[in-house]
Amino acid sequence: MSIVYRYGSNLYINLTNRCPCSCIFCIRDSTPKLGDADSLWLKEEPTSDQIMEALKAADAESAGQIVFCGYGEPTERLGVILETAPRIRSELKKTVRLDTNGLGNLINGRDIVPELAEVLDSISISLNAPDAESYKKITRCRFDAEEAYTSLMGFIREAKERIGAVTVSIVGGYQSPEDEEKCRLIAEELGVRFRVR
Repeated sequence: MSIVYRYGSNLYINLTNRCPCSCIFCIRDSTPKLGDADSLWLKEEPTSDQIMEALKAADAESAGQIVFCGYGEPTERLGVILETAPRIRSELKKTVRLDTNGLGNLINGRDIVPELAEVLDSISISLNAPDAESYKKITRCRFDAEEAYTSLMGFIREAKERIGAVTVSIVGGYQSPEDEEKCRLIAEELGVRFRVR
């Protein structure tokens, strides 16, 4: 079980396996590993102390960024993000990014962006689709499609305002070229970076 794994130049924190989505492209359905991880399926969810120990053991000094992203949605464990991110900044002197599906407000039942803005340097948000109907088909989200997509868009807008360094992404090959272009235009309109991964 890997709490921390290296992928490219960054270190990633695997906080949880819980997620409100079951995306049609999710690699966790086909492999237990990514990067140098043994397995990203957790037997138990790590504490902040365990995460810090794992980061230090993984030679965090040589990493570019520290990223909250594993085989689940990190905002399912918002409290641990809020506790650990400041420790990473102060103890390891590293910048912190969150990779998220953008549904944290629905997951936590409140607006969490102001809290995240206090502890993050950047955020990457999965846009996945240009409208609620397509979003539901791609993400198979447990929330109502309209509610989820509206919440996602609000999350992106507020993250842009409060965090600033925002990237929205889609996974290539799961939309038509027309829908991919619509997603790019949405990002442009919102004033955030766009990435096809």
